[in-house]
Amino acid sequence: MLQKSLVIFTLLMGVLTAKEPVNALIHEESPYLQQHAHNPVHWMPWGKVAFEKAKREHKLIFLSIGYSTCHWCHVMERESFENPQVARLLNRYFVAIKVDREEHPQIDRYYQQVHRLLTRQPGGWPLTLLLTPDRKPFFAATYIPREAKFNQPGLLELLAKAAKLWEKEPEKLERIGGEILSLMKRIDRRQSSGNISVDENLSRRFVTALASGFDREFGGWRTAPKFPRAATLTALLQIFRLTGDKTALQMADRSLEQMALSGIYDQVEGGFYRYSTDRKWRIPHFEKMLYSNAELLEAYALAAELTGKKLYRRVVAETVAVLEKHYRDPSGLFYGASDADSLDPESKEKVEGFYYTYRYDRVLAAAQKAGIPHPERALEVCGITEEGNFIRFRSNPWLESESSCTPRMRRLLRQLRSHRPYPFIDRKLQASWNALLIHGLFVASDLDAAYGRLGVETLKALRRDLDINGTLYHQKLPGRAPKVPALLEDYSFTIAAAIDAYEFTQDPAWLTWAEDLFARAKKRFNSGGVWYDAEGDFRNPLTLEGGAYRSPLAVLADDALRLAALREKLEFQQIAEEILRRGGTVLAAYPQAAPMGVLAWLADRYGYVVVKSPAPQLAKLRREVARKTRYPFLLYKSVKEALYQACRVDRCFLYDRNAERFVKKLGEVLGVPSAPSQVAGFKSREQGR
Repeated sequence: MLQKSLVIFTLLMGVLTAKEPVNALIHEESPYLQQHAHNPVHWMPWGKVAFEKAKREHKLIFLSIGYSTCHWCHVMERESFENPQVARLLNRYFVAIKVDREEHPQIDRYYQQVHRLLTRQPGGWPLTLLLTPDRKPFFAATYIPREAKFNQPGLLELLAKAAKLWEKEPEKLERIGGEILSLMKRIDRRQSSGNISVDENLSRRFVTALASGFDREFGGWRTAPKFPRAATLTALLQIFRLTGDKTALQMADRSLEQMALSGIYDQVEGGFYRYSTDRKWRIPHFEKMLYSNAELLEAYALAAELTGKKLYRRVVAETVAVLEKHYRDPSGLFYGASDADSLDPESKEKVEGFYYTYRYDRVLAAAQKAGIPHPERALEVCGITEEGNFIRFRSNPWLESESSCTPRMRRLLRQLRSHRPYPFIDRKLQASWNALLIHGLFVASDLDAAYGRLGVETLKALRRDLDINGTLYHQKLPGRAPKVPALLEDYSFTIAAAIDAYEFTQDPAWLTWAEDLFARAKKRFNSGGVWYDAEGDFRNPLTLEGGAYRSPLAVLADDALRLAALREKLEFQQIAEEILRRGGTVLAAYPQAAPMGVLAWLADRYGYVVVKSPAPQLAKLRREVARKTRYPFLLYKSVKEALYQACRVDRCFLYDRNAERFVKKLGEVLGVPSAPSQVAGFKSREQGR
């Protein structure tokens, strides 16, 4: 009987194995790699084993880079990587390597640049490359359909042609790949040796460059696709605070308002999708990323303070609420992203945007049953129509005005949504993205101190779970020990969050940790004055230019300026100025590509001011200072003596024992200057720096 059971079990396992192929990704932690672990393609993770196999077998490398919540990555998997014909070609002629760009952003950063060189087009995901066995890239694309369409060849055709060319003319591919590598090395040298002076009109040039491509009707830049460009919006708001440039405020305000009313914002639960496929922001790709919501949280909090708009306060509150509800791990950290696709329980298929979109007839029936007055009109003003604005006659809600969709209708839409399976959530806990969120929460704490308290809790969890025995880690999965060492972005964003925590709590331990992290970052990522994104052989020199989110190097320069002012240490300021000098190329030529770099340059040029106050009066003083000046580069420090002071890194320039008189003087000194020379204590580089 036992023997018969073992035979049945063996046969059953054989059947299951036949239906469920397994490749080398099955041993990886990455949720994205795990998604591909049962493809018939013999995927391998990035690393020495895969590279040696390619050389040993003299095979081309097929490199695919993506992430777990990427819609077009899923499409390419269903069309191609689950297809036996594609798998046969890849397995026979190529070594197929999968990379999670969120796990290894330095690899993605490098090959996105390769894609730009080869195609003269911006990249994206999935990123697809063909390399020689010794990793010389000769072809790059993003999504590739299995069969020819969209005016591009299909993957089957591409793989067959590449394999044939490698067999017949390998020297041709080697030559192309060698030329690309040479170009990449030249770019690396240029990026790491820039030393171009930047003129005093940087903020004006930044605003002018953005104004030339601004969509005055719907906000944002370009026609479609449209990305929120949160760091750009933050920079515009801060430039308005600094200079009073109304064009900067108008562009930021128009964009933020249009996005808040549109379909790129989840009008039912809150939070932003990654980008819009149309000019009007109504049809997004529905993945929600922690980093984009973190950066937009900062922008909306700043705008709420500047404009007093209730809409912006509501966006901040709802964004934080949805992140806490769906994306917060019991550890206190936040998950990385949720998928664009979600399960339709009726068809048993995953459909893009299913969880978030609505069928008119079903919502109308629910509204009638709930007794909502004028239900047809109630649906229309929530952006839900019979024809729909998305696939399968479904509607993604959007508003004509803030009051269009009533709270009662929004509650009904939430209730209808609650019966659907929530999209897949990538539960990676990343240091850099959590630190971005923490920073956003501390900025929002000026609206409500509860956001700051949540920031402190989250930062404590980050320090506990990802900074272990003097080693900061990039990410971890819940319940597991971290394995991936931190990148520069993890350090620079976490340092910023730690400085924020010091300002919020006035606990010097946070400032000590920030300084310790900075020292570790310098030791690991700085070589000969050049800052790299990672340690080891595969690393890239960083610039002030942003990417999917803000530049880690620009944030690091700002970290150094803040530490210099708070610690009264000029060596930190010298580090920041060296970063900004080397980053002068992009600031001089394309400042709109480096919004955080522009802000760091302005912070250095105008100078951080530390407002010192007796500890019991600090919170009240901060509120009063905010009423008297919009100056964006202010820091706060509690002191024991009964004296109010305003200080720069090398001297204090304002003293008073009376709080009211001090605040009035500070407002008069800082105000809204129109040029650096009008700021107290300003010294240009030409005057002695």
